[in-house]
Amino acid sequence: MMRIFSGGEAGPDLGAAVRGRESVLLCLAAMVLFAASDIVAKHLSVTFHPLQIAWFRYLVASILLAAVCLRFGRPAPSAASATQIIRGVGMAGATILLVAALSLQPVAEATALVFISPCLVTLLCVLVLKERVPAWRWVGVFGGLLGVLVILRPGFAGYNPAALFSIASAACWATALVMTRRAVVADSLATTLAYSSLTGFVLLTAALPLVFRGLSIADLALSLATAVLWLAAHVAIAFAYRRPEAQVSRLAPISYTHLLWATGFGYLVFGTIPDAMTVAGAALIIASGLVARKGGKQPA
Repeated sequence: MMRIFSGGEAGPDLGAAVRGRESVLLCLAAMVLFAASDIVAKHLSVTFHPLQIAWFRYLVASILLAAVCLRFGRPAPSAASATQIIRGVGMAGATILLVAALSLQPVAEATALVFISPCLVTLLCVLVLKERVPAWRWVGVFGGLLGVLVILRPGFAGYNPAALFSIASAACWATALVMTRRAVVADSLATTLAYSSLTGFVLLTAALPLVFRGLSIADLALSLATAVLWLAAHVAIAFAYRRPEAQVSRLAPISYTHLLWATGFGYLVFGTIPDAMTVAGAALIIASGLVARKGGKQPA
């Protein structure tokens, strides 16, 4: 075991400090990677359509899927293909709409509104899965909706209709999460991941000729960078939740650090700082999301 020495004495054991916290560190790393990917995507969105930016993400994911299939063989056919396709469309829609939101809003605002998804998951679990939801979770749902209204400020000068792209992205992501709960009961994780990658890739490839613009070497490098960062974040999340010490209740709140990184990167790269109303609305959404997550395992 490596130790840090100072003055001939053994320093703190860094391995012991990290051991048992790998899942937390992986989740934290994933949030940094997601925020970095969004920053690059926002930069690219000045020139390129959100569909084209999202297509690169799914291209890299499909390449990784092909490599895994070559090594381990093809996943088994799905026993719930309709559910898997709906899940894949939801994930693709969430990706495209978030890039569209980033192209029209500061990064912090676009990211904050996406965190309404845990509240929307609660609503969909009632409507689609017919689950019974305790009263305190409804408090989280209404609190999240109130936070959205604080950020949107409808009827006021600060209202930005582009924020609806973020809310639509959250709705698509919530749909994908609810479909995940059905999909993983019917199919293996490998089959679920394959449908996620291929559904988005096929849809975006079909639409790509309508919006495609030629890329310079620098544009190609940035497009691949946002895709690799995005995929690396998903891989880190997958490994985090597979760690033996992983607990959903412990890891789920870490996702909100994404907003902190998005705000910091947005300031460093674009010089944008969220105003007081956005901060207040984001805080209300996060608090409500924690309430909506409490007491039950969320789909991943």
